[in-house]
Amino acid sequence: MSRRGFALAETELRSFDRSVVARCHVQRPDRYRLIEALPADVQRITRGGGVSYVGASFASDSVVQDLGAFDRLLEFDAQRGLITVEAGARIGDVVRFALAHGWLLPVAPGHPRATIGGCIAADVHGKNPARDGTFRRHVEAIELFDPVSGWIAASAEENAGRFAACFAGFGIPGLIGSATLRLAPAAHAYSLRSIAVADLAEAREVLLAHAGAPRLYGWHDGRPGHFGRGVIRFGLEAKSEQHTPRRPLPDLPSAVEPWPITAWNRLGITMMNGWIRQRWCRSDSRHVAIESALFPLNDARRYFAGFGKPGFVEAQWLVPHARFVEFAATLAAEVARQRPRISLIASKLFDGEADGFRFDGKGISLAIQMPQPQAPAQAAFIESLTELAILHGGRPNLIKDSSLRADSARRAITRFDEARAALRQFDPHELQRSEMTRRLQL
Repeated sequence: MSRRGFALAETELRSFDRSVVARCHVQRPDRYRLIEALPADVQRITRGGGVSYVGASFASDSVVQDLGAFDRLLEFDAQRGLITVEAGARIGDVVRFALAHGWLLPVAPGHPRATIGGCIAADVHGKNPARDGTFRRHVEAIELFDPVSGWIAASAEENAGRFAACFAGFGIPGLIGSATLRLAPAAHAYSLRSIAVADLAEAREVLLAHAGAPRLYGWHDGRPGHFGRGVIRFGLEAKSEQHTPRRPLPDLPSAVEPWPITAWNRLGITMMNGWIRQRWCRSDSRHVAIESALFPLNDARRYFAGFGKPGFVEAQWLVPHARFVEFAATLAAEVARQRPRISLIASKLFDGEADGFRFDGKGISLAIQMPQPQAPAQAAFIESLTELAILHGGRPNLIKDSSLRADSARRAITRFDEARAALRQFDPHELQRSEMTRRLQL
């Protein structure tokens, strides 16, 4: 169909966690002039891989500009480790290209189909944010499109305010067209080791003790009576090229076909946690290909399918060190009282600075995944989790949690209104809008 004379397709779009669905008008340009041709006063939002857990790249009343055709490598400096790509380039493809030339992009989200533009818009973190920071640290420059002003070059030296706003700007400062990334020399592989922990307090100590590892994260059981038990995995750079157990798996699809039933009932969660514990809690070290270590979600097809049609929610909170042990103990007591179904908990160490809407700071993050978030008992626990996290100074990851309401985000993020105003100064007519920005009143 057409809207104001511009050719658009009408398509149903859904968030990766299956919580948000909307019928949208989608533009799929394959020339820059088609991006420019959309009338300047039309409400819009950019879409990359479409793999964010929340509805960050679509809205029922916005034109969705799908940049899937803009995925080219524009420039590569093999001596300095600089690569310039279009914003629709997928992170998995960029990583594979870099590795083939002896370089590594240090920060990558778990899903290889996330695009470079999406990684900037969400300011994603990787497998050890305490060491490598967030995506922002590895971006040299951006070229973006403003519906009124046209194409704008931005970096730390040029249009610095707009450049900074693009990270965790969720598309509001403009459509990202291309980016220049700083790479790091790549290791041959990672030697991955595991340390079993009895609870989340012990996990914090182990994470801090291994803060310099290139790969560092934890898995934890979320069941009452076992809450927090799990393993911290840390990966060190292999000194020489060695055999890795298997080739990297094919990329996880942008949308995983759900099973007809929800497998993650109490029995299913018990069996899954037992399998993970048996697989991960081995004391020996093993070599893992770098690509496999960067994209663990490629091994999670059945896990995501097992949530069924109702989907899941991931609530991710970063809690300051000084409050974390108390938060973990209080959360364990709440789990014992309410007995929610938690499929898994992942922990990470952060050592950055909280700024704007970015998910960063100094502390421990917990990503808590739960099936069937609309079920009354599940929804009640999610509400309790939110309140506990805010009470203990937690900071939410806006790009992950589709259950988070605007009032909760406002209470959790210091100077929320200032951060919103800093973003919207680049979009004074509020043309860049998604289901996520509407829900959170950004």
